[in-house]
Amino acid sequence: MHLERRRKRSNFSGLALSYWFSAIARRTQLFGLVLADSAGFLVASNLRGPEAEELAAIAPLIARPDYNPPGEVPMSVRDMHVDRTKLFLAAVGRSERAVSALDLAESGVMRILMTH
Repeated sequence: MHLERRRKRSNFSGLALSYWFSAIARRTQLFGLVLADSAGFLVASNLRGPEAEELAAIAPLIARPDYNPPGEVPMSVRDMHVDRTKLFLAAVGRSERAVSALDLAESGVMRILMTH
């Protein structure tokens, strides 16, 4: 028998990603997670409104190895590919668990986007 741990689920990929990101953010004590496309447009997030869109817009910039921010940016970003589409996954907030949060988030993004 399979034990279902998810409290919320959705057949809509954007909503499913939002639920997944919320669960990871709670678990890792991050402010949130954002998924952006290569142009910086918001794909999915557990955050809402202009805040999520602004974070998505800067995610591709922060992921660049030559980016040198004027101050500390509490955001860890990694790029990933789903099929042949490049996406940027960002963990927002100060947490020593940001890398593990990105690992968890990435596996869920792949699962959700490949099955929906």
